[in-house]
Amino acid sequence: MIDLRAAEEWFESRGWHAFDFQREVWNAYAAGESGLIHAATGTGKTYAAWWAALIEYLNERVSLDAHVRRRRTRNAALPLRVLWITPLRALAADTGGALIAPVTDLDLPWTVETRTGDTSASSRSRQSRQLPTAS
Repeated sequence: MIDLRAAEEWFESRGWHAFDFQREVWNAYAAGESGLIHAATGTGKTYAAWWAALIEYLNERVSLDAHVRRRRTRNAALPLRVLWITPLRALAADTGGALIAPVTDLDLPWTVETRTGDTSASSRSRQSRQLPTAS
């Protein structure tokens, strides 16, 4: 059984409650299942999928020492773990903002970046050398 406390506490800190379908997604992801999330706009699909990856990371129980050592290195971010594909540039910007919130709040060593046709050449070059943790 996976530990969902971080997700539940994060939702509660915002005055929200996780939906049953979100918990179902988190548990299915942890069990190695794949699937399609089909729900109305604004019902929490993004956090159903995103928190599955965050919970996986949090449940890996990386030792505190390893976490601290990683944060002290120049490239403290973890390698690519999540590739998020969306068909609309505007949706990519909104989704990126939503994904960053829990990463920041939990002080995770993750980087979240978008890449569209508008991404600058310097950002593309940097991303080709060091991918973000989620893109």
